[in-house]
Amino acid sequence: MNSLSIIQQLMIEEFGLEASQVGSEANLEELGVDSLATIEFMFLLEDKFKLRMSDNPVAVKTVGDIAREIDRLLAQQQAVSAASN
Repeated sequence: MNSLSIIQQLMIEEFGLEASQVGSEANLEELGVDSLATIEFMFLLEDKFKLRMSDNPVAVKTVGDIAREIDRLLAQQQAVSAASN
């Protein structure tokens, strides 16, 4: 799954950004998204994608980093679900 477009849209809505600003290589700090806002955004994504974030948070610096982490968690969740069926 590629969550990038959903994450980009949510960033536009949550942080008042323009679509041109939230490319996959966009740096979160340069967008004005500090570490606390990033953590809160990750909790929003946890709810949106019905995920459980790792107890060991992964450092994310770009929009693409967030998408890769969400995609990894979704794949992990699907694998666990498939194995239990």
